[in-house]
Amino acid sequence: MFTENIVFYSIVLLLCCFLASIYLVPKVKRIVYSKRLMDEPNSRSSHSQSTPSLGGIAFFIIFVFGLYFNDQFDEFGVAMSILPGITLMFFLGLKDDLVSLSPRVKFGGQILACLFVLFHYKFEIESFHGFFGIYNMSIWVSIPLALIIMLTIINAYNLVDGIDGLAASISTVALMCFAICFFWIGRNFLALTAVAMIGTLLGFLFFNLSEKRKIFMGDTGSLVIGFLLAVLSIRLLALDDGLNRLPFEARFVPLMMGTFIVIPLFDVLRVFAIRILNGKSPFSPDRNHIHHIIIDRFKWSHRRTSFVISCFSFFIIMSTLALILLKFELITVVLFLSLIVVMLTILLNAWRSITITNLELKQ
Repeated sequence: MFTENIVFYSIVLLLCCFLASIYLVPKVKRIVYSKRLMDEPNSRSSHSQSTPSLGGIAFFIIFVFGLYFNDQFDEFGVAMSILPGITLMFFLGLKDDLVSLSPRVKFGGQILACLFVLFHYKFEIESFHGFFGIYNMSIWVSIPLALIIMLTIINAYNLVDGIDGLAASISTVALMCFAICFFWIGRNFLALTAVAMIGTLLGFLFFNLSEKRKIFMGDTGSLVIGFLLAVLSIRLLALDDGLNRLPFEARFVPLMMGTFIVIPLFDVLRVFAIRILNGKSPFSPDRNHIHHIIIDRFKWSHRRTSFVISCFSFFIIMSTLALILLKFELITVVLFLSLIVVMLTILLNAWRSITITNLELKQ
């Protein structure tokens, strides 16, 4: 729960991580320029000139220092399970940014990184607390389920990093929600870990959204962020005590957790479905992502598109929370979210069709 000391510590931590990001990102950018490790534009790129990447190096450095300073709040020793996993993710992203990795190697590395976390007893999902009647779960079900959830989240955030500011801004929204939840139930270490990354991302956005100081996070950053959000998601689902402190029933926890990361999850599942139905690999590139469709249809800037998508994500979270606090039944809240998903799918498909038709008419 919030106390005066923890609030003060959180503000100091947020400010320190923000300033560290402001300091480190230009240093990384200078190295990238000197070594000519630039992100070159291609037919799918949203940028038209060579741009420095590898901004995620700063994320990892600040995250490691954050773990050190937050270690005093780590009651269950989860940091030593998170650190090897996120380190592996960092090096996977770094190598993919520099020389490119095959999907098989990348996916295998992600599985190994997740297992570092899932073998810690505090990440075992024992119950869904009555979510659609699901209570106790066998370890033979919970570990594969947790692994699938983690891999989905990691790749969702990796693939949503397509325009300036989007991955960082929607990650900040999700991290804020996780931080509030963990503070509320007294899991300060995880809350402060989220706060540290929020400060880091806010500092990064100062450069990522700039025209003259631009740098991308690259897979080095998106994989680190995705892994951290996956860890926070599984830890929230695995909580066995403290849930009674939340302002809603424990059975709503899986649903609320899903809304925190709903936009990347919806986007990756929708895009994968489209590619598979078209007889293509789920990982084949195209312009069917939400941000691509909006930019192609309305000619919005990256900033405006990222802002609108982030606000929409926040709207979904707050609307769901409002329905839960107003004592609506679980099925009603699920139907509300399903309606949003269906309407958004119809809109995106219509906008994509209009864009393709306009391009054909111009030709």
